[in-house]
Amino acid sequence: MIKSIRSLICVLAIFCMLASTGFAVAYRPFPDNSSLSDVFNAIKVDRSYAQTRIRLITANDEAWYSRWKMVEEARETIDCTYFIIDKDIFGQAFLGLLLKKARQGVRIRLMIDGRVYRMPYMSKMPDKVEELAAFPNVQIKLYNSIRKSLVSVFNDFKKIAASNHDKIIICDGQLSIIGGRNIGADYFAQNGENDIVYNDSDVLMQGRHVAGQLKMAFDDEWKFNRNLVVKADAINFKDQMSKVELAYRVMTRYMQGRGLHDPEKMTAGKLKDELVAMNKEISAFKDIRSYSSFQMFRGEREKQVKILDKHSRTGPLNGITPALIRMIDASKHEIIIQNPYLVITEAAEAALKRAADRGVSIIFHTNSAESTDSLFPQAFLMNDWKRLLQTMPTARIFVAPSQNERLHAKMFVFDGTIAVVGSYNMDPLSEDINSEVVAAIYDKPFAQMTRLRILRLIEKKNIEYRIEVDSAGRIIKAYGPEDHVNEKTLKKMNFMRKLQWLRPLI
Repeated sequence: MIKSIRSLICVLAIFCMLASTGFAVAYRPFPDNSSLSDVFNAIKVDRSYAQTRIRLITANDEAWYSRWKMVEEARETIDCTYFIIDKDIFGQAFLGLLLKKARQGVRIRLMIDGRVYRMPYMSKMPDKVEELAAFPNVQIKLYNSIRKSLVSVFNDFKKIAASNHDKIIICDGQLSIIGGRNIGADYFAQNGENDIVYNDSDVLMQGRHVAGQLKMAFDDEWKFNRNLVVKADAINFKDQMSKVELAYRVMTRYMQGRGLHDPEKMTAGKLKDELVAMNKEISAFKDIRSYSSFQMFRGEREKQVKILDKHSRTGPLNGITPALIRMIDASKHEIIIQNPYLVITEAAEAALKRAADRGVSIIFHTNSAESTDSLFPQAFLMNDWKRLLQTMPTARIFVAPSQNERLHAKMFVFDGTIAVVGSYNMDPLSEDINSEVVAAIYDKPFAQMTRLRILRLIEKKNIEYRIEVDSAGRIIKAYGPEDHVNEKTLKKMNFMRKLQWLRPLI
C-alpha cells in the first residue's frame, strides 16, 4: 500500500524518469531593523481587515467535534477541501453528515485531491462521493486530475504531482477551520485506539474577514481548469447513500454518549451486517463520547489574523514561504518550528543561518525514522542534521521517538509573538509543488500558548540530536539517527539518502 503522497510521487518519478531537477528560489530578506510587527503589517489581504475570534486545537477529539459541529450547524453554505477523506467510520460519517446537509438544501462544494481519490485511503469511497454529487445543490471536484494533467509530463513533471494540500472548511461565510488534519481515524483517535495516531494542530476561526480570505483561497483552486467534475453514476447497482447515512447515525449516537445502535432492531439484510461492522469499529474510540458538552469557543478573545495562501505548481501565488522567511529574518530571540517533514530548502536554511548568526535560539521538532509515516524526509534529514547544528550553533533538533508520538502538526512561533498554523510542511513539496494555506496570528498570549504546547509535547519522551565540536568547529561526537533507529530502517534510509535527485519532490 502506498502510505503517503511522497511515496506516490517517487513511484511516478521512477516510472516516468522525467522528474525535473528543481530550482532554488531567492527571497530578499527584510532590512535588519525590521520587526515582526513590520512583517505582519506588510502582509497584504484582499478584504477589509478585522480581528478574528480564534481557538488553537491540538486535542484530537476536539478537532473532530469542531468539524462536526460547524458542519452540523451550517444553514446556507459549506465549502470544504481535503487531501484525504478516509474509508473508515470517520470518513463515511463525514460524507453522511454532508448528505444530511444536502437534503436540508445547504449548498455544498467539496474538493478532494485527484492523486488520492483512487488510492487505498479512499477504497470504495468514490462510489459514495459520486452518489452525493447527484444532489443539485452539491458540487464535487477532483483537484488537478491525473487524467487531465498527464500532458505536463512532457514539460514539467512537478505539475502532475501538484496536489491541493489545503484542509479547509468554511460554513456560512462565518466559521472556518484549517490545519494539518485530514478526515480519518488517524487524526481524531487517541493512542491505542488506532494503528496510526497523529499529534496535529488546527485553528478554528469565527469571523467573515478570515472566512472571506479562505474562500478566495478555496475559489482559486476550485476554478483550476484541470480539475475534474465528479458526476453522479448514470446507473447505481448498490445504494451507497444508505451506508453513509447509517455511518452518520452510528457516529451521532455514539458521540452523544448514547451507545450503539442495536442491529436486532434493523431489518435483515446487508445494512444489518454494515451496522455490526460499524459498531465494532467505532467502539474502539473511547474518547469521542462527550460531544454533547463540547463548545466551539470558550471565551477566546479576538486576535489579529491574516491568511497566507499559495497556489500549487500550477499557479503563480506564493504568499507563505516569503512571509515565513521574513518572519525568520525579523526574529530577535527565538524561532520554534514544529513540522513532521524537515527537508529544509536552500532559501529557508539561509534565513535560519542568518538568525543563528544573530544569536537567535532555534528549536526544531520533527519526526524520527521510528515515528514517521514517510521515510524519505527522514533519509534526507539524515544527510542534513549534523550540518544544520554545525552551521547554526544556536539550534536544537528534537524528534519523536516512536509511533506513539507521531507528529503531523505544522506550527511556527516567532519570538513568542506571532504563531503560524496550517498545512504547510517545511519541505520542497510544500514550498514548490503543493497548494497550502496557513493562518498567521499576531497575538502574544496566543503565540505563548502555542509555544508552550509545542514545548510540552517535546518534553514527552522526545529525543534530541546533538553534536560536540572542537575548537576548530569540527564534529568530534554526535548522537543522531544512527544511535536509536533500528538496523533494518537505517539500511533503507542509507539507500534513500543517496537519491538526491528526488529531494525537490520530497
